[in-house]
Amino acid sequence: MNKILLILLCSLIGYAFAESKVLHVSTIPSNADIYINEVSPDHSREPAYVSPAFIDVNDSLASDVLISLFNPGFTDTTIRVRLSAKDTSFIIVSQQPILDEGFLQAQQSDISKRNRRVLGKDLMKLSLVPFALGLLSGAITYYEISKADDSKKAIKNSSIESDRNQDARDEFRSYQRKARTAKGITYASFITGVSLLSIGFIFSF
Repeated sequence: MNKILLILLCSLIGYAFAESKVLHVSTIPSNADIYINEVSPDHSREPAYVSPAFIDVNDSLASDVLISLFNPGFTDTTIRVRLSAKDTSFIIVSQQPILDEGFLQAQQSDISKRNRRVLGKDLMKLSLVPFALGLLSGAITYYEISKADDSKKAIKNSSIESDRNQDARDEFRSYQRKARTAKGITYASFITGVSLLSIGFIFSF
């Protein structure tokens, strides 16, 4: 029993530390999108790799891998590549140009959808900037309001008209003005952030 457990343990350790296989994919022309293990990949979504590329198979026991190539202006290609018993395998694919106008338009449609999705993701990331500005201006608004309240209390507690009392009045007006400005920036920032996030969310689908 102990011997069986030892064998299983050694096998698990060997599997964990086994080097994954790598497939090097080159295409003619280059810059082809590479999708892994997808029979009919959605070309409007970003690919896993772009040729030339080293693809980490992540499985030392794998004997083959399915790759799909997409390059606007060239025929879509799907190949099941048999991996070498060694660590690294190589494949070079020469893609054939497309003359079918309808197929070319379908490819351009996929590219347009992908660009729209990329723009959507960028807009969602960009929305973090106005949200951060809104939080900062919100904190400033809270600070200016609290300072204005302190000045207001100082004015109420001082029944004698003096230079100190006048300074408190001036400070109150200043804090109040700054609070209004920061509050406006806060609202504008959050509205901008929500707009960018919403548009980006719509575009990303």
